Amino acid sequence: MAAEFLSSVGVSYQIDRLLAEANSEIVFFCPVLKLHESVILKFQQADQRNVRITLLFGKDRGQTKGMRWHKEFKNLRILYHDKLNSYVYRNEKELIITSLGLEELSSALTFDMGVLITKMRDRKAFEDGNYEQDLLVEQSEEVFAGTNFEKPEESSNPEEIIRQMPYVNYFGIEDRSLVNGKVKAPSGKFYYPEMELYNDGTIKFQGFKKTRQRHGEWIFYTYEGFVREVVIYENGSYVDKIFCDYENPAKPISKYYLLFGLGNSVKKLYGKEIANLYFDSKLEEFTGSDKTKLFYHTERFLGKRNMFDQPETFQHMVDQIYIALYDKK
Repeated sequence: MAAEFLSSVGVSYQIDRLLAEANSEIVFFCPVLKLHESVILKFQQADQRNVRITLLFGKDRGQTKGMRWHKEFKNLRILYHDKLNSYVYRNEKELIITSLGLEELSSALTFDMGVLITKMRDRKAFEDGNYEQDLLVEQSEEVFAGTNFEKPEESSNPEEIIRQMPYVNYFGIEDRSLVNGKVKAPSGKFYYPEMELYNDGTIKFQGFKKTRQRHGEWIFYTYEGFVREVVIYENGSYVDKIFCDYENPAKPISKYYLLFGLGNSVKKLYGKEIANLYFDSKLEEFTGSDKTKLFYHTERFLGKRNMFDQPETFQHMVDQIYIALYDKK
């Protein structure tokens, strides 16, 4: 079962359970910033467990006026976005989309419904929801941040990022040297490298920023390591998106994106650094003698069997994937 329908009682119960069982992260989107006392209590308990809590509200920016309950939180961040119009509640394992606001828990005055999506049963839907939340969080205004809340911009380490980032040549970067935390492109312009990882070290997304805004192609990966989509930005503004549909033979995926997925899978499966991995790289340099683990992982993700005939390089592997998916080289 990929998703579970929730009644009014079910929504309240699952939100309460989601808060109680969170181990590392809580992300709540609620246009109206009115919280039932039971939610505040669960937030306090999560804060004591050092769970990172992100609470994003919308509509009226002045909803925090006179609010006091959050002042002593150390792991809470409150954000505002004027376009928010959905109630979405998530921890690191589950996500709820519903019509129920946080002030209405245990209330019999309204009839609300929702859908529960779990990472274990529907990883793609969970990751898509996670991704959309991340985008909105990035575009939001910070209203409050607890003392322990590690802000992304403070934790960014451009030296480490550019050292580990793969495929920089694809982005037009020929030299990994940094000047004030930025790399120089052939055009002479300077860009900040940006890369975020999943908990197991697999790359979540990578790209470059110009004057602290996303610019050019940004590669977003699934948890399995393969490219999910490529989003194109121009000075922070969304321009276009390329979605990688591995099941649609009418829309072949770029061989570059297939390579990026294989490299990221190597990072996931073998824990190897892939900064210098490219098409002509030998498989055994990164997998050792156990290439079959990478073959099986790829076949399982693509839903194919017996795709590979003793490839020696990543170029060979990409070509054989292309033949299996599209019946052409």
